[in-house]
Amino acid sequence: MIKWLVAITLIHVATYTTSSAAEQSHSELGGIAARALEEQARSKGLQTVHVEVFPLDQRVSLPECNEPVRILKDRNQSVLGRVTIGMRCETPEPWTIYLRGRVTSLVSIPVLNAPINRSELIVESDIVFQEMEIDADLQGVFIDPKQIVGKIAVRNLIAGKPLRQSDLKAPQLISRGQSVNITSRAGGLIVTMKGKALGNARAGDRLWVQNQSSNKRVEGEVTAEGEVLIR
Repeated sequence: MIKWLVAITLIHVATYTTSSAAEQSHSELGGIAARALEEQARSKGLQTVHVEVFPLDQRVSLPECNEPVRILKDRNQSVLGRVTIGMRCETPEPWTIYLRGRVTSLVSIPVLNAPINRSELIVESDIVFQEMEIDADLQGVFIDPKQIVGKIAVRNLIAGKPLRQSDLKAPQLISRGQSVNITSRAGGLIVTMKGKALGNARAGDRLWVQNQSSNKRVEGEVTAEGEVLIR
């Protein structure tokens, strides 16, 4: 979706005033820019994309391009929010121009349907999906409800807001002194033995355990099932 806004765009080209030559259509340039910005957003997996392009100042006059206008790629620029897109033409006269725009996307994000207090466990019934218009990358925001369910709130959380990784933590699976299964995998062999946890741990943590048979201490990774895996 394209919406034209009244603004002066940033340009990097001399203004041409030759009246005898055909002029490049401003609306055509805006359409090219809008389609390119939408394509960039969709390439990142975004579906419902809204593009606003700021039109050129009417005083800017460019020779009509005799070839398809080339889009200048900027790999460091985000596809959402305030963006700038460059376009280049080589013939009949070379010019480069930059248009500004704004790109947003409507996405469905898992949120809480009711407030959750600190240290409470989040279950599947606590989660609903809510459509939101975003103008920035969802870095650090949970978009998969499977990554939320079974975790514990680290602070009081309100309903209807995106959940960030800093809002939740995995529950403690193992307590110090607890008896645990130790699984060793090496050379295609799998050996299971009993051990004692030498600390508290969550899934994914590294944990020192004591082998109950040999009394040796070994370190492994805690699995989601509460076992300690030695590789």
